[in-house]
Amino acid sequence: MVSEPPAPRKYFSERQGRGPKSEPLPFESILGLTVSAFEGFRERGYFQEAFGIECVDGDSSGTLGPNPGLHFLKAILRDEIWPYWERQAEEGPLDVDFYFYWQRWDADTLFDVIEVLHDLVSKPDEGEYHDFNSCGWHYETFNRTEGQEEYRVEMNGILALNDPPYELDAEGQIVEATPVEFSQLLDAPVPEGTEHDRITSRIDAAVTRFRTRGASIDDRRHAVRDLADVLEALRPDIREDMLSADERDLFQLANRFAIRHNDRLQQGDYDRVTWLRWAFYVYLATIHAVLRVRQRTEE
Repeated sequence: MVSEPPAPRKYFSERQGRGPKSEPLPFESILGLTVSAFEGFRERGYFQEAFGIECVDGDSSGTLGPNPGLHFLKAILRDEIWPYWERQAEEGPLDVDFYFYWQRWDADTLFDVIEVLHDLVSKPDEGEYHDFNSCGWHYETFNRTEGQEEYRVEMNGILALNDPPYELDAEGQIVEATPVEFSQLLDAPVPEGTEHDRITSRIDAAVTRFRTRGASIDDRRHAVRDLADVLEALRPDIREDMLSADERDLFQLANRFAIRHNDRLQQGDYDRVTWLRWAFYVYLATIHAVLRVRQRTEE
């Protein structure tokens, strides 16, 4: 019986904060690793339910029908996606050139494909092995939930090497990766009875804006400003339950660092990406702390 390969872990140089993993990989490497992961899932039958079976006795369609490439055209308005592994011929000025679809994908195309395949992947369950000409397994039942979980784990190991680091969330959307220390904070629910329009919806909107793939500096600044506005709405609660010095520091942060205003007297020469990340999580943690203090006070 062949053993499964060991799960990746942090090796010596990474544990010391050095080595290749201390720097992000170029897009070409991210692309190659992702396509290799696609191949692993395809060979293990995780795409059979959606895309069908390639058989020596005749192919059979999956849920996407006989031309699954059209699904990508409808879903993300992109052509030349499937089958990504087959050689394509293109006549050049001197000769015929051959290429694979995936070799021409840019970052947006790759990340779109990752999200689409998350919606389609399913773990094979029961089936039969077709031994003629070593055809392979033909599966009949599948488990989409387990397949998507395994797919996310595999993709997130690759997306974490991108610059900036990304992750595939439970909804199958690629968002900016959350530092491990703050992962529970993003999933933390607000206390029951919290005002939806004034507090909850604004927190959700700020988190979505900040973490969306491709978010600009302005998007991040708006997200942090929105959280600062939530704190502003909670000012009476903070005044009652926190020290005045803490309150003063909290509300000065946004104004002093050119987030809520763009006055030329304010500071704007800091590392915006780094500082905005820090400010975002500080504000979010403070909001949750204030809401829970308020809840305990009311109870």
